[in-house]
Amino acid sequence: MNDRTKKISAGRIIGFVFAGLFVLFVFSSGCFLAGLAAGGFSSVFTGTGGGISSGLDTIYLIRLEGTISATGSAGLLGSPAVTPEYVIEQLRNAEKNPSVKAILIRVNSGGGSAAASQEIYEELKKVDKPVVVSVGDICASGAYYISCAADEIVANRTSAVGSIGVIMQIPNLEELYDKIGIKYTTIKQGKYKDVGSSDRPITDEEKELFKKQTFKIYEQFVSDVATSRNIPVDKVREIATGWVYIGTEALDLGLVDSIGTYRDAERIAARLGGIKGEPVIIGGQQFNFLDMILDYSFNQVAGKVLNILEQHSYPVIN
Repeated sequence: MNDRTKKISAGRIIGFVFAGLFVLFVFSSGCFLAGLAAGGFSSVFTGTGGGISSGLDTIYLIRLEGTISATGSAGLLGSPAVTPEYVIEQLRNAEKNPSVKAILIRVNSGGGSAAASQEIYEELKKVDKPVVVSVGDICASGAYYISCAADEIVANRTSAVGSIGVIMQIPNLEELYDKIGIKYTTIKQGKYKDVGSSDRPITDEEKELFKKQTFKIYEQFVSDVATSRNIPVDKVREIATGWVYIGTEALDLGLVDSIGTYRDAERIAARLGGIKGEPVIIGGQQFNFLDMILDYSFNQVAGKVLNILEQHSYPVIN
């Protein structure tokens, strides 16, 4: 293939990529306008963040569903993640809106990044308004870490709750690389600079260092659960095995405050917020199909295309 043919092929590929992005952008814009016309975005534009307030006493709903991560998604086609930026922005909207008397967090997550979970937990502890967590299918690991900062946690009888623990997994692909002919040449400054590289096993010394790090994160997790849930630290350590408890077990262990449905959690939030009668629910909706389409706007898709091959290892409470 000569240089001219290569240039034409590259030009066609770039043209197809930009054409696809343009079509996606136009489609997203059309969906957005259609949603406005249908009134489907009323919940997104409530609160001081969106600028609309009904003047009634309200409950601000935040959905915490999916993997907790410092980044928005796992890749170009990955599922959207719960990020500290998203949750903290929603908390700010709720705090600044005078009509909001309580915050309701609907949780359905198995956890994720330790740092991201801890960041959300710390911010949630600073919120002055009453906060109630309603557990759907699962509230485990990092999601439970976050939920501990709430004033009350409501779970269904068969909800999965807990999984207090920390895990770090480091793949060793050395044999696979040998089979397919991949060779790594590592040049480093600093004894531990290539710790966790997939082309070699970790040493016993490195394994001990990782154990110490994960133990420190584990101790922080246990301590925060004990403090927030008013449970003795020794008792938390006994149940902090990484095991997931069903709702009724979690209630007996003090990990949740009551057994109930989402509607029950609404009523509790209304009571804590001093709201009389049927509560009005406002707040942003997280990650429905249209939100996912809109999330992949031109700039975001372009960025994901450039960064899709980047991978990072970090501790997770998952």
